Amino acid sequence: MEGTSAAANSSSLPPPSRRLSQIRRRKKKTREDMFSEIMQSSRSDRAHLNEWKETVSKYRKEVREREERRDQREERRDQREERRDDRDERWRQEDQRMKDATLGLLRRLVEVQERLLENRLPLQPLFHPPPSPCSVSSSPRRVRTRGGRLRTPSHSTPVDSPSKRLSFF
Repeated sequence: MEGTSAAANSSSLPPPSRRLSQIRRRKKKTREDMFSEIMQSSRSDRAHLNEWKETVSKYRKEVREREERRDQREERRDQREERRDDRDERWRQEDQRMKDATLGLLRRLVEVQERLLENRLPLQPLFHPPPSPCSVSSSPRRVRTRGGRLRTPSHSTPVDSPSKRLSFF
């Protein structure tokens, strides 16, 4: 039986040339399968790589935008500081100009005062003899009006009123 089953098995087997071609085809299939597996893996790896590249690109873009915003803030701050410094400098210059002008004015006033004091008459002694009665007018004073006419003043003057005369004694 063994012989018959071996004979039956050998009759069901293809001839060696066919078997060899089947093996070769199977190897081709295996190679094709391997190639397609590698390609599939490569596609998957490429997809992961592209995803990673996209993530890195987004991250870099966000970092660049953050840095640009920070740079813009710093630039605006620097511009504000520069404007403030310029304004402060203008204030200091204006303040100095005002001080110089005031100092010049005070110097001129002192010069004028010194000139006036140099040209001033010497002081008279404090004790004067009393005025004589004829030097003081007892007649009422008259004030000239616009039309040229004389009229009496509406208020009293030291000359008009003996009680209001100034006395040094």
